Amino acid sequence: MPKKIVLYDLRKWDYPRRRGDVFRSLQVFKCPVCGALSNLVIMGGHPGYGVRVICPSSSACWHHELEFNIKKLKLTENEPVKLHSAIGELRIQCREKVKSDLVGEYDLSLKRTMTNTFSTDRNNRDCTHDILTMMFLGSLK
Repeated sequence: MPKKIVLYDLRKWDYPRRRGDVFRSLQVFKCPVCGALSNLVIMGGHPGYGVRVICPSSSACWHHELEFNIKKLKLTENEPVKLHSAIGELRIQCREKVKSDLVGEYDLSLKRTMTNTFSTDRNNRDCTHDILTMMFLGSLK
């Protein structure tokens, strides 16, 4: 018999609370970069304590490139319609690579935005992106 997956409703505050606790939520989180969905929650994070949801593709080089290009577009494009269109085109180019991570009987009507979109995989030697560049671009907004 398969093990039943427990989904915690984050609105009820009855979920595991220790830093490092990992669990699944009823709520679904969407990556603002690639659109991947996940309900895997990790407690803790830097700089503060709380619910963290990391994009399942966040350590992939293509995800870094997509995020970098979106941030660059936001800095250079002043017309909202052109910006929205250009970002949409970038996302279409990557849609085959997007992998969602949903488990259990989640509720898509409770969709929220992921908290973490950039992480590094130290084993991915081919990736040339680094967190400092991404942080710098983010600080220019």
